[in-house]
Amino acid sequence: MQKQHAISNLERFRLKVATLDSMNDPYELFLNFDGASRDDIEKFKEHFTVKSGFLCFSKNLHDPVQWAHYADNHRGICWEFDIPAHLLNRIEYGEEPINLAQRDEDWRDNLVKATLRKYDGWSYEQEYRILVDLEAEEIIRESGLHFVKLEKIVFPTRVYAGIRCELSAEEKELFYRNDLEVIQMAQDHRSYSIIPA
Repeated sequence: MQKQHAISNLERFRLKVATLDSMNDPYELFLNFDGASRDDIEKFKEHFTVKSGFLCFSKNLHDPVQWAHYADNHRGICWEFDIPAHLLNRIEYGEEPINLAQRDEDWRDNLVKATLRKYDGWSYEQEYRILVDLEAEEIIRESGLHFVKLEKIVFPTRVYAGIRCELSAEEKELFYRNDLEVIQMAQDHRSYSIIPA
C-alpha cells in the first residue's frame, strides 16, 4: 500500500476493506448464470457491494509486478500478517468464469465460490481473502471507504519497505513502537525478484 496509507492505518489501528466497486479487476464476481439476465447479475453485484467486502492478502512478497501495482511503484509498504488458516479463503484461478444454473441444487454454494475465482492472468498474486460483513457494528466508515480494526488475529507482524521507499526516523519509530520489524527490500541481482536487502 502507499506509505502514507500504511502509516495512517497503523496510527488508527485499522485496515481498509476492499469492495467490488473499488477493486482493480473488472471481472470480480464474474459468472455465467443460466436463468438470470445480465441486469439481474449486475443488481446482485450492486447488492453484494453494499453488504460485503474483502480483506485481500498475498503469499507472494517477491513479485516486482505486485510491488508496482499495490505498493505505489515500489515506494510503498507491504505488511506481513500471521493469520489463522481457517480464516483465509484461497482464490482459485481459471480461464473460464463459474457457470451456475438455478436448477442446480448447489447454485448458492457456487455463487459464493464466484467471489473466490479470478482470471488465470491474476495467478501471480497468490491471493487469499477474508470476507467482511460491511453491515457489522465494528465497521469503520470514512469518506465512502470501509475499515476494520486491527486486532490480535489480524495484526501486522512485520513491515517491508519497497525498494524506492524512504522511511523517516519518526516513521520507523511508529513501526517499532508497535513491535513491527522493518525490512528494506532490494532488487535481486540474479533474478527478477524483490528480496530483503
